[in-house]
Amino acid sequence: MNASLETVRRLAAWTAGAPIPRGDVINVHVANDDDLFIVAFLRMGGESRPWGIAYGTIANGPTVLTVPEGRNRQLVGDMMATFAPVLLEHFRHPSYSQDGPAGYSTLSLRQMWLPGASHNEMLHFLASAYARSTWDRPDIRTLNALGNLANCLFIESQRPGQQTVITATSALRSGFVFPSTPIRQAHLGHLLGWLHGGNDRDARMSAAHEAEKLSVSTVLDPSIERTVLKPLVTSWGLAQKQSSDTEATKIAKKIHASLSQELTTRWNLVRQAAQKLRDDQRLPNSGLVALRSESAKQFYINWGEKALSECAEQEPFWPNVFTDYSARSAGWAYQMRTAADQRTRHALVHGDRELQREELAAGHGVICTVTAVATDTPSWKVTFSYPELPTLKNGDNLVIAGTPSVGFEVRDIDFDNRIMILKPKWTRPKKNAGIYGMIPTSKDWRGKVLILVDKMPFEIDERRAAMTFKKKTSGSDITDLIVIGSRRHAALDDDGPVLASGDNA
Repeated sequence: MNASLETVRRLAAWTAGAPIPRGDVINVHVANDDDLFIVAFLRMGGESRPWGIAYGTIANGPTVLTVPEGRNRQLVGDMMATFAPVLLEHFRHPSYSQDGPAGYSTLSLRQMWLPGASHNEMLHFLASAYARSTWDRPDIRTLNALGNLANCLFIESQRPGQQTVITATSALRSGFVFPSTPIRQAHLGHLLGWLHGGNDRDARMSAAHEAEKLSVSTVLDPSIERTVLKPLVTSWGLAQKQSSDTEATKIAKKIHASLSQELTTRWNLVRQAAQKLRDDQRLPNSGLVALRSESAKQFYINWGEKALSECAEQEPFWPNVFTDYSARSAGWAYQMRTAADQRTRHALVHGDRELQREELAAGHGVICTVTAVATDTPSWKVTFSYPELPTLKNGDNLVIAGTPSVGFEVRDIDFDNRIMILKPKWTRPKKNAGIYGMIPTSKDWRGKVLILVDKMPFEIDERRAAMTFKKKTSGSDITDLIVIGSRRHAALDDDGPVLASGDNA
Protein backbone atom coordinates (compact mmCIF):
# COMPACT_ATOMS: atom_id res chain seq x y z
CA MET A 1 0.00 0.00 0.00
CA ASN A 2 1.34 3.42 -0.97
CA ALA A 3 2.11 5.30 2.28
CA SER A 4 1.49 8.77 0.86
CA LEU A 5 -1.80 7.71 -0.71
CA GLU A 6 -2.90 6.16 2.60
CA THR A 7 -2.09 9.40 4.43
CA VAL A 8 -4.28 11.32 1.98
CA ARG A 9 -7.09 8.82 2.58
CA ARG A 10 -6.85 9.19 6.36
CA LEU A 11 -6.97 12.97 6.03
CA ALA A 12 -10.07 12.63 3.87
CA ALA A 13 -11.66 10.43 6.55
CA TRP A 14 -10.77 13.01 9.21
CA THR A 15 -12.38 15.74 7.13
CA ALA A 16 -15.49 13.60 6.76
CA GLY A 17 -15.51 13.00 10.51
CA ALA A 18 -16.07 9.27 10.04
CA PRO A 19 -14.54 6.21 8.39
CA ILE A 20 -14.92 6.35 4.63
CA PRO A 21 -15.34 3.37 2.28
CA ARG A 22 -12.10 2.03 0.85
CA GLY A 23 -12.99 1.66 -2.80
CA ASP A 24 -16.23 0.66 -4.46
CA VAL A 25 -16.20 -3.02 -3.49
CA ILE A 26 -15.59 -5.28 -0.48
CA ASN A 27 -12.31 -7.17 -0.74
CA VAL A 28 -12.85 -9.83 1.92
CA HIS A 29 -15.20 -12.81 1.87
CA VAL A 30 -17.81 -12.92 4.62
CA ALA A 31 -19.30 -16.40 4.92
CA ASN A 32 -22.91 -17.12 5.82
CA ASP A 33 -23.96 -17.57 9.44
CA ASP A 34 -23.40 -21.34 9.47
CA ASP A 35 -19.93 -21.18 7.91
CA LEU A 36 -18.53 -18.25 9.89
CA PHE A 37 -16.97 -19.61 13.09
CA ILE A 38 -15.83 -16.99 15.63
CA VAL A 39 -13.17 -17.80 18.23
CA ALA A 40 -11.87 -15.56 21.02
CA PHE A 41 -9.18 -16.58 23.50
CA LEU A 42 -8.07 -15.44 26.93
CA ARG A 43 -4.84 -16.51 28.57
CA MET A 44 -3.34 -15.85 31.95
CA GLY A 45 -0.49 -13.33 32.01
CA GLY A 46 2.77 -15.12 31.21
CA GLU A 47 1.04 -18.28 29.96
CA SER A 48 0.71 -19.49 26.38
CA ARG A 49 -2.27 -21.82 26.70
CA PRO A 50 -5.87 -20.65 26.99
CA TRP A 51 -7.48 -19.69 30.27
CA GLY A 52 -10.82 -19.46 28.53
CA ILE A 53 -12.31 -19.58 25.06
CA ALA A 54 -15.52 -18.34 23.41
CA TYR A 55 -16.46 -20.04 20.17
CA GLY A 56 -19.36 -20.67 17.84
CA THR A 57 -20.91 -19.77 14.52
CA ILE A 58 -23.03 -16.66 14.16
CA ALA A 59 -26.02 -18.95 13.68
CA ASN A 60 -25.50 -20.79 16.99
CA GLY A 61 -24.03 -18.03 19.13
CA PRO A 62 -21.10 -18.25 21.55
CA THR A 63 -20.19 -21.12 23.83
CA VAL A 64 -17.81 -20.19 26.65
CA LEU A 65 -15.35 -22.56 28.31
CA THR A 66 -12.99 -21.56 31.12
CA VAL A 67 -10.77 -23.15 33.74
CA PRO A 68 -10.23 -21.74 37.23
CA GLU A 69 -6.45 -22.07 36.99
CA GLY A 70 -4.81 -21.37 33.62
CA ARG A 71 -1.50 -22.85 34.77
CA ASN A 72 -3.05 -26.26 35.39
CA ARG A 73 -2.19 -28.23 32.24
CA GLN A 74 -4.66 -31.00 33.01
CA LEU A 75 -7.59 -28.61 33.29
CA VAL A 76 -6.58 -26.73 30.14
CA GLY A 77 -6.18 -30.04 28.30
CA ASP A 78 -9.68 -31.10 29.34
CA MET A 79 -11.07 -27.76 28.15
CA MET A 80 -9.31 -28.09 24.79
CA ALA A 81 -10.57 -31.66 24.43
CA THR A 82 -14.10 -30.26 24.74
CA PHE A 83 -13.44 -27.51 22.21
CA ALA A 84 -11.56 -29.68 19.69
CA PRO A 85 -14.47 -31.72 18.24
CA VAL A 86 -16.46 -28.56 17.51
CA LEU A 87 -13.62 -26.91 15.59
CA LEU A 88 -12.71 -30.16 13.81
CA GLU A 89 -16.33 -30.65 12.76
CA HIS A 90 -16.55 -27.07 11.49
CA PHE A 91 -13.61 -27.64 9.14
CA ARG A 92 -15.02 -31.04 8.11
CA HIS A 93 -12.45 -33.35 9.68
CA PRO A 94 -13.34 -36.83 8.38
CA SER A 95 -13.63 -38.24 11.91
CA TYR A 96 -16.03 -35.52 13.05
CA SER A 97 -18.00 -34.54 9.93
CA GLN A 98 -20.05 -36.57 7.46
CA ASP A 99 -19.05 -34.23 4.62
CA GLY A 100 -15.28 -34.61 4.99
CA PRO A 101 -12.74 -32.22 3.46
CA ALA A 102 -12.64 -33.86 0.02
CA GLY A 103 -15.68 -31.94 -1.20
CA TYR A 104 -13.92 -28.58 -0.90
CA SER A 105 -14.59 -27.73 -4.57
CA THR A 106 -18.38 -27.98 -4.24
CA LEU A 107 -19.05 -27.21 -0.56
CA SER A 108 -19.11 -23.71 0.89
CA LEU A 109 -15.90 -22.26 2.30
CA ARG A 110 -15.67 -22.56 6.07
CA GLN A 111 -14.09 -19.60 7.86
CA MET A 112 -12.61 -18.80 11.26
CA TRP A 113 -12.85 -15.19 12.40
CA LEU A 114 -10.70 -13.85 15.25
CA PRO A 115 -10.68 -10.47 17.04
CA GLY A 116 -7.09 -9.61 16.17
CA ALA A 117 -3.50 -10.70 15.64
CA SER A 118 -2.89 -11.88 19.21
CA HIS A 119 -5.79 -14.32 18.92
CA ASN A 120 -4.35 -15.63 15.66
CA GLU A 121 -1.05 -16.27 17.47
CA MET A 122 -2.94 -18.49 19.90
CA LEU A 123 -3.36 -20.97 17.05
CA HIS A 124 0.41 -21.36 17.02
CA PHE A 125 0.46 -21.82 20.79
CA LEU A 126 -2.16 -24.56 20.51
CA ALA A 127 -0.15 -26.24 17.78
CA SER A 128 2.99 -26.08 19.90
CA ALA A 129 1.18 -27.64 22.85
CA TYR A 130 -0.77 -30.43 21.18
CA ALA A 131 0.24 -31.17 17.57
CA ARG A 132 2.91 -33.70 18.50
CA SER A 133 2.28 -34.21 22.16
CA THR A 134 2.57 -37.80 23.40
CA TRP A 135 0.79 -37.05 26.64
CA ASP A 136 -0.58 -40.25 28.14
CA ARG A 137 -4.30 -39.54 28.21
CA PRO A 138 -7.22 -41.23 26.42
CA ASP A 139 -8.15 -38.22 24.26
CA ILE A 140 -4.63 -37.46 23.04
CA ARG A 141 -5.55 -38.22 19.42
CA THR A 142 -8.25 -35.55 19.62
CA LEU A 143 -5.74 -33.06 21.02
CA ASN A 144 -3.22 -34.04 18.32
CA ALA A 145 -5.86 -33.43 15.66
CA LEU A 146 -6.64 -30.04 17.23
CA GLY A 147 -2.94 -29.12 17.29
CA ASN A 148 -2.40 -30.10 13.66
CA LEU A 149 -5.50 -28.19 12.54
CA ALA A 150 -4.42 -25.13 14.54
CA ASN A 151 -0.96 -25.32 12.96
CA CYS A 152 -2.36 -25.53 9.43
CA LEU A 153 -4.76 -22.66 10.15
CA PHE A 154 -1.89 -20.55 11.48
CA ILE A 155 0.24 -21.29 8.41
CA GLU A 156 -2.70 -20.56 6.11
CA SER A 157 -3.35 -17.25 7.88
CA GLN A 158 0.04 -16.02 6.66
CA ARG A 159 -0.64 -16.78 2.99
CA PRO A 160 -1.58 -13.59 1.12
CA GLY A 161 -5.11 -13.60 -0.23
CA GLN A 162 -6.39 -16.51 1.85
CA GLN A 163 -10.02 -16.31 2.93
CA THR A 164 -10.05 -19.06 5.57
CA VAL A 165 -8.66 -17.34 8.69
CA ILE A 166 -9.82 -13.74 9.04
CA THR A 167 -8.85 -11.25 11.74
CA ALA A 168 -11.66 -8.76 12.24
CA THR A 169 -9.33 -5.76 12.47
CA SER A 170 -7.73 -6.54 9.11
CA ALA A 171 -11.13 -7.15 7.53
CA LEU A 172 -12.48 -3.77 8.66
CA ARG A 173 -9.34 -1.94 7.54
CA SER A 174 -9.66 -3.55 4.12
CA GLY A 175 -13.16 -2.12 3.79
CA PHE A 176 -12.81 1.31 5.40
CA VAL A 177 -10.30 4.10 5.87
CA PHE A 178 -10.19 5.22 9.51
CA PRO A 179 -9.09 8.70 10.65
CA SER A 180 -6.61 7.40 13.22
CA THR A 181 -3.02 6.23 13.44
CA PRO A 182 -2.18 2.72 12.21
CA ILE A 183 -1.23 1.45 15.67
CA ARG A 184 -4.64 2.39 17.05
CA GLN A 185 -6.31 0.57 14.19
CA ALA A 186 -5.06 -2.72 15.66
CA HIS A 187 -7.79 -2.41 18.33
CA LEU A 188 -11.12 -3.87 17.22
CA GLY A 189 -13.16 -1.82 19.68
CA HIS A 190 -11.51 1.37 18.45
CA LEU A 191 -12.52 0.62 14.86
CA LEU A 192 -16.11 -0.23 15.79
CA GLY A 193 -16.28 2.93 17.91
CA TRP A 194 -15.49 4.99 14.84
CA LEU A 195 -18.09 3.09 12.82
CA HIS A 196 -20.95 3.08 15.35
CA GLY A 197 -20.04 5.76 17.87
CA GLY A 198 -22.34 8.61 16.85
CA ASN A 199 -23.32 11.09 14.16
CA ASP A 200 -20.40 13.51 14.23
CA ARG A 201 -16.62 13.41 14.49
CA ASP A 202 -16.40 14.27 18.18
CA ALA A 203 -18.92 11.62 19.21
CA ARG A 204 -17.27 8.95 17.09
CA MET A 205 -13.78 9.84 18.28
CA SER A 206 -14.92 9.82 21.91
CA ALA A 207 -16.53 6.40 21.45
CA ALA A 208 -13.37 5.06 19.79
CA HIS A 209 -11.14 6.38 22.59
CA GLU A 210 -13.40 4.90 25.27
CA ALA A 211 -13.51 1.55 23.50
CA GLU A 212 -9.74 1.26 23.20
CA LYS A 213 -9.41 1.54 26.98
CA LEU A 214 -10.85 -1.97 27.20
CA SER A 215 -8.64 -4.91 26.32
CA VAL A 216 -9.73 -7.09 23.40
CA SER A 217 -6.47 -9.02 23.09
CA THR A 218 -5.78 -12.46 24.55
CA VAL A 219 -4.82 -10.99 27.93
CA LEU A 220 -6.99 -9.20 30.44
CA ASP A 221 -6.61 -5.64 31.60
CA PRO A 222 -3.84 -5.96 34.23
CA SER A 223 -5.91 -4.15 36.86
CA ILE A 224 -8.81 -6.60 36.39
CA GLU A 225 -6.54 -9.63 36.52
CA ARG A 226 -4.73 -8.28 39.58
CA THR A 227 -7.67 -7.02 41.64
CA VAL A 228 -10.53 -9.32 40.60
CA LEU A 229 -9.13 -12.63 39.40
CA LYS A 230 -5.87 -13.03 41.29
CA PRO A 231 -7.61 -13.28 44.71
CA LEU A 232 -10.13 -15.75 43.28
CA VAL A 233 -7.45 -17.95 41.71
CA THR A 234 -5.48 -17.91 44.97
CA SER A 235 -8.58 -18.88 46.94
CA TRP A 236 -9.36 -21.66 44.49
CA GLY A 237 -5.85 -23.05 44.91
CA LEU A 238 -6.18 -23.05 48.70
CA ALA A 239 -9.56 -24.78 48.48
CA GLN A 240 -8.02 -27.45 46.28
CA LYS A 241 -5.21 -28.04 48.76
CA GLN A 242 -7.74 -28.34 51.58
CA SER A 243 -9.87 -30.72 49.48
CA SER A 244 -12.83 -28.41 49.88
CA ASP A 245 -14.66 -29.30 46.67
CA THR A 246 -17.74 -27.25 47.48
CA GLU A 247 -15.73 -24.09 48.07
CA ALA A 248 -13.56 -24.73 45.01
CA THR A 249 -16.66 -25.14 42.84
CA LYS A 250 -18.15 -21.91 44.16
CA ILE A 251 -14.95 -19.98 43.42
CA ALA A 252 -14.61 -21.60 39.98
CA LYS A 253 -18.08 -20.29 39.09
CA LYS A 254 -17.02 -16.76 40.04
CA ILE A 255 -13.89 -17.06 37.90
CA HIS A 256 -15.98 -18.38 35.02
CA ALA A 257 -18.45 -15.49 35.33
CA SER A 258 -15.66 -12.91 35.18
CA LEU A 259 -13.85 -14.55 32.26
CA SER A 260 -17.10 -15.28 30.45
CA GLN A 261 -18.01 -11.60 30.35
CA GLU A 262 -14.64 -10.72 28.81
CA LEU A 263 -14.78 -13.55 26.27
CA THR A 264 -18.37 -12.85 25.24
CA THR A 265 -17.51 -9.19 24.68
CA ARG A 266 -14.67 -10.15 22.34
CA TRP A 267 -16.84 -12.67 20.49
CA ASN A 268 -19.61 -10.11 19.96
CA LEU A 269 -17.18 -7.50 18.67
CA VAL A 270 -16.11 -9.92 15.94
CA ARG A 271 -19.74 -10.63 15.11
CA GLN A 272 -20.38 -6.89 14.76
CA ALA A 273 -17.39 -6.53 12.44
CA ALA A 274 -18.51 -9.38 10.20
CA GLN A 275 -22.08 -8.07 10.16
CA LYS A 276 -20.89 -4.57 9.27
CA LEU A 277 -19.07 -5.84 6.19
CA ARG A 278 -21.90 -8.16 5.21
CA ASP A 279 -24.51 -5.38 5.44
CA ASP A 280 -22.42 -2.97 3.39
CA GLN A 281 -24.17 -1.91 0.19
CA ARG A 282 -20.98 -2.32 -1.82
CA LEU A 283 -20.73 -5.53 -3.83
CA PRO A 284 -17.97 -8.07 -3.18
CA ASN A 285 -14.97 -7.81 -5.48
CA SER A 286 -15.46 -10.15 -8.44
CA GLY A 287 -11.95 -11.48 -7.82
CA LEU A 288 -13.05 -13.01 -4.50
CA VAL A 289 -14.53 -15.94 -6.41
CA ALA A 290 -11.04 -16.99 -7.50
CA LEU A 291 -9.57 -16.33 -4.05
CA ARG A 292 -12.26 -18.42 -2.33
CA SER A 293 -11.62 -21.28 -4.71
CA GLU A 294 -7.86 -21.03 -4.19
CA SER A 295 -8.30 -20.88 -0.40
CA ALA A 296 -10.41 -24.03 -0.37
CA LYS A 297 -7.92 -25.83 -2.60
CA GLN A 298 -4.83 -24.80 -0.64
CA PHE A 299 -6.35 -25.66 2.73
CA TYR A 300 -7.37 -29.07 1.42
CA ILE A 301 -3.82 -29.71 0.20
CA ASN A 302 -2.22 -28.47 3.41
CA TRP A 303 -4.65 -30.02 5.88
CA GLY A 304 -7.54 -31.98 4.34
CA GLU A 305 -5.44 -34.55 2.48
CA LYS A 306 -3.35 -35.21 5.58
CA ALA A 307 -6.41 -35.58 7.80
CA LEU A 308 -7.85 -38.13 5.36
CA SER A 309 -4.55 -40.04 5.29
CA GLU A 310 -4.43 -40.10 9.07
CA CYS A 311 -7.96 -41.49 9.28
CA ALA A 312 -6.93 -44.17 6.78
CA GLU A 313 -4.16 -45.22 9.20
CA GLN A 314 -1.48 -43.85 6.89
CA GLU A 315 1.43 -41.68 7.98
CA PRO A 316 0.72 -38.08 6.91
CA PHE A 317 3.53 -35.55 6.75
CA TRP A 318 2.25 -32.79 9.02
CA PRO A 319 4.13 -29.47 8.77
CA ASN A 320 6.46 -28.88 11.68
CA VAL A 321 5.28 -26.43 14.30
CA PHE A 322 8.61 -24.68 14.82
CA THR A 323 10.76 -24.73 11.70
CA ASP A 324 11.16 -25.57 8.03
CA TYR A 325 14.33 -27.54 8.89
CA SER A 326 16.03 -26.68 5.58
CA ALA A 327 16.80 -23.74 3.35
CA ARG A 328 15.04 -25.53 0.51
CA SER A 329 11.73 -25.71 2.38
CA ALA A 330 12.05 -22.13 3.62
CA GLY A 331 12.86 -20.88 0.12
CA TRP A 332 9.92 -22.74 -1.35
CA ALA A 333 7.55 -21.29 1.27
CA TYR A 334 8.84 -17.77 0.67
CA GLN A 335 8.44 -18.01 -3.10
CA MET A 336 4.97 -19.51 -2.80
CA ARG A 337 3.87 -16.61 -0.60
CA THR A 338 5.38 -14.16 -3.05
CA ALA A 339 3.39 -15.84 -5.80
CA ALA A 340 0.25 -15.77 -3.62
CA ASP A 341 0.68 -12.03 -3.10
CA GLN A 342 0.94 -11.51 -6.86
CA ARG A 343 -2.06 -13.78 -7.46
CA THR A 344 -4.12 -11.84 -4.91
CA ARG A 345 -3.33 -8.47 -6.47
CA HIS A 346 -4.09 -9.92 -9.89
CA ALA A 347 -7.47 -11.23 -8.68
CA LEU A 348 -8.56 -8.08 -6.86
CA VAL A 349 -7.09 -5.17 -8.80
CA HIS A 350 -9.34 -5.66 -11.83
CA GLY A 351 -12.46 -5.37 -9.72
CA ASP A 352 -11.41 -2.43 -7.54
CA ARG A 353 -10.61 1.03 -8.87
CA GLU A 354 -8.99 1.97 -5.56
CA LEU A 355 -6.44 -0.83 -5.95
CA GLN A 356 -5.88 0.36 -9.51
CA ARG A 357 -5.04 3.81 -8.11
CA GLU A 358 -2.52 2.18 -5.79
CA GLU A 359 -0.87 0.37 -8.68
CA LEU A 360 -0.65 3.58 -10.69
CA ALA A 361 0.68 5.57 -7.73
CA ALA A 362 3.39 2.93 -7.28
CA GLY A 363 4.34 3.24 -10.95
CA HIS A 364 3.08 -0.23 -11.87
CA GLY A 365 0.98 0.98 -14.76
CA VAL A 366 -0.05 4.03 -16.77
CA ILE A 367 -3.03 6.05 -17.89
CA CYS A 368 -2.48 6.42 -21.62
CA THR A 369 -4.11 7.50 -24.87
CA VAL A 370 -3.78 5.42 -28.03
CA THR A 371 -2.34 7.71 -30.71
CA ALA A 372 -1.45 5.29 -33.50
CA VAL A 373 -2.49 1.76 -34.46
CA ALA A 374 -0.68 -0.20 -37.16
CA THR A 375 -3.19 -1.92 -39.43
CA ASP A 376 -0.79 -4.44 -40.94
CA THR A 377 0.87 -5.77 -37.78
CA PRO A 378 -0.13 -5.53 -34.12
CA SER A 379 1.73 -2.46 -32.87
CA TRP A 380 0.48 0.58 -30.97
CA LYS A 381 1.86 3.95 -30.08
CA VAL A 382 0.50 5.48 -26.88
CA THR A 383 1.22 8.58 -24.81
CA PHE A 384 0.90 8.30 -21.03
CA SER A 385 -0.18 11.10 -18.71
CA TYR A 386 0.15 9.43 -15.29
CA PRO A 387 2.32 8.67 -13.45
CA GLU A 388 5.16 10.93 -14.46
CA LEU A 389 7.77 8.22 -13.94
CA PRO A 390 6.41 4.66 -14.14
CA THR A 391 8.60 1.73 -13.16
CA LEU A 392 8.05 0.02 -16.51
CA LYS A 393 10.80 -1.22 -18.81
CA ASN A 394 11.09 -2.96 -22.17
CA GLY A 395 9.69 -6.47 -22.06
CA ASP A 396 7.17 -5.81 -19.29
CA ASN A 397 3.63 -7.07 -19.76
CA LEU A 398 0.58 -4.85 -19.18
CA VAL A 399 -3.16 -5.52 -19.25
CA ILE A 400 -6.20 -3.28 -19.42
CA ALA A 401 -7.52 -2.69 -15.89
CA GLY A 402 -10.72 -4.64 -15.48
CA THR A 403 -10.03 -6.79 -18.55
CA PRO A 404 -6.99 -8.96 -17.77
CA SER A 405 -7.39 -11.02 -20.93
CA VAL A 406 -6.37 -8.04 -23.09
CA GLY A 407 -2.63 -7.68 -22.71
CA PHE A 408 0.39 -5.94 -24.21
CA GLU A 409 4.16 -6.20 -24.21
CA VAL A 410 6.19 -3.00 -23.80
CA ARG A 411 8.50 -2.80 -26.82
CA ASP A 412 9.92 0.68 -26.26
CA ILE A 413 9.42 3.53 -23.82
CA ASP A 414 10.46 7.19 -24.06
CA PHE A 415 10.20 8.74 -20.60
CA ASP A 416 11.11 12.24 -21.79
CA ASN A 417 8.26 12.44 -24.30
CA ARG A 418 6.01 10.00 -22.41
CA ILE A 419 5.59 7.70 -25.38
CA MET A 420 5.39 3.91 -25.39
CA ILE A 421 5.34 1.37 -28.18
CA LEU A 422 3.15 -1.59 -27.28
CA LYS A 423 2.68 -4.96 -28.93
CA PRO A 424 -0.82 -6.41 -28.41
CA LYS A 425 -0.73 -10.05 -27.24
CA TRP A 426 -3.94 -11.13 -28.99
CA THR A 427 -4.90 -11.37 -32.66
CA ARG A 428 -8.58 -12.35 -32.80
CA PRO A 429 -11.67 -10.65 -31.36
CA LYS A 430 -12.34 -11.46 -27.70
CA LYS A 431 -16.03 -12.12 -27.03
CA ASN A 432 -15.79 -11.73 -23.26
CA ALA A 433 -13.82 -8.48 -23.27
CA GLY A 434 -16.73 -6.13 -23.99
CA ILE A 435 -15.72 -2.87 -25.68
CA TYR A 436 -12.09 -4.00 -25.55
CA GLY A 437 -12.71 -7.18 -27.52
CA MET A 438 -11.84 -5.67 -30.92
CA ILE A 439 -8.98 -7.00 -33.00
CA PRO A 440 -5.75 -5.11 -32.21
CA THR A 441 -5.47 -3.64 -35.72
CA SER A 442 -8.89 -1.95 -35.60
CA LYS A 443 -8.83 1.80 -36.17
CA ASP A 444 -11.44 2.19 -33.44
CA TRP A 445 -8.66 1.89 -30.84
CA ARG A 446 -7.30 5.29 -31.81
CA GLY A 447 -8.09 8.01 -29.30
CA LYS A 448 -9.16 5.61 -26.56
CA VAL A 449 -7.95 6.38 -23.04
CA LEU A 450 -6.83 3.21 -21.27
CA ILE A 451 -5.69 2.31 -17.78
CA LEU A 452 -2.95 -0.28 -18.09
CA VAL A 453 -1.59 -2.13 -15.05
CA ASP A 454 1.12 -4.71 -14.53
CA LYS A 455 0.09 -8.23 -15.52
CA MET A 456 1.48 -9.59 -12.20
CA PRO A 457 2.98 -12.86 -13.49
CA PHE A 458 2.48 -15.00 -10.39
CA GLU A 459 3.03 -18.13 -12.49
CA ILE A 460 6.75 -17.29 -12.68
CA ASP A 461 7.11 -17.33 -8.90
CA GLU A 462 5.13 -20.55 -8.69
CA ARG A 463 7.46 -22.21 -11.20
CA ARG A 464 10.47 -20.85 -9.33
CA ALA A 465 9.08 -22.29 -6.10
CA ALA A 466 8.58 -25.68 -7.75
CA MET A 467 12.19 -25.66 -8.94
CA THR A 468 13.39 -24.82 -5.44
CA PHE A 469 11.28 -27.57 -3.91
CA LYS A 470 12.76 -30.20 -6.24
CA LYS A 471 16.33 -29.43 -5.20
CA LYS A 472 17.56 -31.96 -2.66
CA THR A 473 20.62 -29.94 -1.74
CA SER A 474 21.67 -26.51 -2.86
CA GLY A 475 25.37 -27.31 -3.20
CA SER A 476 26.39 -24.10 -1.48
CA ASP A 477 24.23 -23.90 1.63
CA ILE A 478 25.92 -24.50 4.97
CA THR A 479 22.72 -26.03 6.32
CA ASP A 480 23.29 -29.00 3.99
CA LEU A 481 26.20 -29.99 6.24
CA ILE A 482 24.18 -29.94 9.44
CA VAL A 483 23.27 -33.35 10.80
CA ILE A 484 19.85 -33.10 12.41
CA GLY A 485 19.75 -34.83 15.77
CA SER A 486 16.80 -36.38 17.52
CA ARG A 487 13.95 -33.90 17.81
CA ARG A 488 12.05 -33.24 20.97
CA HIS A 489 8.80 -31.43 21.35
CA ALA A 490 8.69 -28.58 23.85
CA ALA A 491 5.35 -29.70 25.23
CA LEU A 492 6.73 -33.03 26.45
CA ASP A 493 8.46 -31.57 29.49
CA ASP A 494 5.47 -30.21 31.37
CA ASP A 495 2.45 -32.23 30.32
CA GLY A 496 3.07 -35.10 32.69
CA PRO A 497 3.51 -38.74 31.64
CA VAL A 498 4.08 -39.37 27.94
CA LEU A 499 3.81 -42.49 25.84
CA ALA A 500 7.17 -44.16 25.44
CA SER A 501 6.32 -45.07 21.86
CA GLY A 502 5.48 -41.52 20.92
CA ASP A 503 6.98 -39.95 17.80
CA ASN A 504 8.70 -36.71 18.70
CA ALA A 505 10.05 -35.99 15.23
